[in-house]
Amino acid sequence: MASLQRFMGLGKNPTYDEALSCYEEERYSDAIPLFERALKETDDPTLQKLARAYLAESYAKVGYKRINQGDWERAYNYFTMATDYAPQYADWWFQVGYAAYKQGQYEHALNALQQATRVNPTFARAWFLIGLTEYAQGQRDKGIETIQRWAVQIGVNPADMEQALQLYRNAHVLQARQELEKLLHTVEDNYAEYIRWGDEAYQRGDLQTAEACFRHVLNARPNYADVRNRLGVVLTALGRDEEAIDQFITAVRINPRYVEAHINLAIAYYELGYAEQAKAHYQQVLEFDPDNRVAREAL
Repeated sequence: MASLQRFMGLGKNPTYDEALSCYEEERYSDAIPLFERALKETDDPTLQKLARAYLAESYAKVGYKRINQGDWERAYNYFTMATDYAPQYADWWFQVGYAAYKQGQYEHALNALQQATRVNPTFARAWFLIGLTEYAQGQRDKGIETIQRWAVQIGVNPADMEQALQLYRNAHVLQARQELEKLLHTVEDNYAEYIRWGDEAYQRGDLQTAEACFRHVLNARPNYADVRNRLGVVLTALGRDEEAIDQFITAVRINPRYVEAHINLAIAYYELGYAEQAKAHYQQVLEFDPDNRVAREAL
């Protein structure tokens, strides 16, 4: 969980503590039923909030494994559960859309991807996949237009893009689609690996490696709000609070509705004694998520 709230619930409920232990050991399938049980057992609002967040992350972690295995049906189900508990994460909506796309469920894919772009209007990979989905549906001109608009933002090589477009112009419809899919995979897989390595390094306490992984991604994709937030959490753990604040500020500038980054920014501001700035960001969280208990309790 890329958040400064990491261990706030420890010691309040044995089931939650056991679930968190499973999560830390990367036993996500074991953690899921325990977090669900903890939700039923406790009426503590902070603990419920944390259990939901970790439950969502556990579903997503298992979902990523299914994506890597090509198990699109189960990946779709796991990421759908993750977004049910935490609908504010654009990448999870993207994964729902991607799993639906791979199953040929194009309407479901578009619905999820449109949700991803509502959460983050500049989510270039989601827009690119919307274009691919439109193309696969038969709206080929519209799809190509969408893809071309967002190809540069996701780092597609222009020569590779031109090769795919030439296939399309020559009416090689299927081959063009296959090449366009390769472009998405090539860019996505490279960055996804570095993000995964960064997350793993952070979990085992190797903060320098985590920082290096996240900075590598941001060097190529400076507008990746989620990685900005992750880097901010790492910098906070390293005691570099002012640098962390810069990352959180950039994250919320890229995606003004990014609730977790606003919360992390508020926590960091408060720790440095900037109470008014912290209050302002908690209030912004409540504008986007009126039921957010962390913000309400902090205020």
